[in-house]
Amino acid sequence: MKNLGIRGSLALAIVCFSCAVAEGMTQLDGLTDQNKPKRCSHERVYDMSGAYCVGLRLQHIPSLKSGIEILDFSENRLQELKADTFSSYTSIKFLYLAENQMYNIDKDAFAPLSYLQTLDLSNNVILNLPESIFQLPSLRKLYLKDNPLLHLSFTNLQLHTPIKAPLELLDISNCKIDKLPYWGTLPHLTHYNISYNLLTALEAKHFASMCKLEKVDLTKSLDKIKLCDLKPTINWLQDKNVYFQLDDYSKLNTKEFEKCDDMPQNFVALNITHHVCKTAYLEFQSIKTSRRTWLTVTGGLAGFLVGFMLLLYLMHRHNVAQTKTKAEKLKKATPAHDRDKQATVPILVNDSNDVSRL
Repeated sequence: MKNLGIRGSLALAIVCFSCAVAEGMTQLDGLTDQNKPKRCSHERVYDMSGAYCVGLRLQHIPSLKSGIEILDFSENRLQELKADTFSSYTSIKFLYLAENQMYNIDKDAFAPLSYLQTLDLSNNVILNLPESIFQLPSLRKLYLKDNPLLHLSFTNLQLHTPIKAPLELLDISNCKIDKLPYWGTLPHLTHYNISYNLLTALEAKHFASMCKLEKVDLTKSLDKIKLCDLKPTINWLQDKNVYFQLDDYSKLNTKEFEKCDDMPQNFVALNITHHVCKTAYLEFQSIKTSRRTWLTVTGGLAGFLVGFMLLLYLMHRHNVAQTKTKAEKLKKATPAHDRDKQATVPILVNDSNDVSRL
């Protein structure tokens, strides 16, 4: 409890210091950059609508065009994200909030962003990381690096597993983390950056539920871990063909490292966890393929119906044109002053006997 109190006091002091610095910098900017523009620009990139507000020293997100899909709000003075911050921008797919002074995020701040694919919260002083981030249905890339107080949030983070977000990249580098949080099954994760953290342990079970993992960055994070405690995890990563990045590989070639146990004692359990992860990935891919097939079939059927309706319309126009042409020809063939208005062919009398009889 005493340590938590000290940590809380330290966090509060850092936040207060950040606010004081922000206020001082705001006053200084007011003196030096009075004529600097404060408006965000709107552009189209890769056929998407974007709003760019980089380096404008804004303390809140201004009114922007609706329907934006990219919002770059990096290098500003944003301190909080409230529940209604993004309520008017539900189409956002790429959100960049790096290098602000953010310390507080409401638990529902990202709830409206069901299309969000990339979220960058790097270089902030985040105290509370909402669990709802990991439940965003489209989130593939999450950057949390350079948040020196984030480890306080991880201590009490209670994630609902399995995580719904199909994360492919997760960056928690340089966040003062000593113990990695339990993420549950991450069947889509391919790149995992946990560098520049003073880890006290690195267990193979942490990676067993990452069955698609291709690269993990461990640079400057293993100095506090004994070699024999590290070897089972290194062997697990090698067995699963995961590339691990270190700042110094020489320690893995020492005699001390060779004498350590090769594989984790719970190797069978780890393989079961790994298999469960693969099953979850295959189920997701199956659903994705079925959905794509259904959309293809539905699109093909819709195209056929549209083509069929167009064909019927063209046939109707053709029939109408033919009927109109026949009517015009019939009208021209009818004598204008004939007593019998219904006659279409004049009566010809060629027999002289019939004339004499008249």
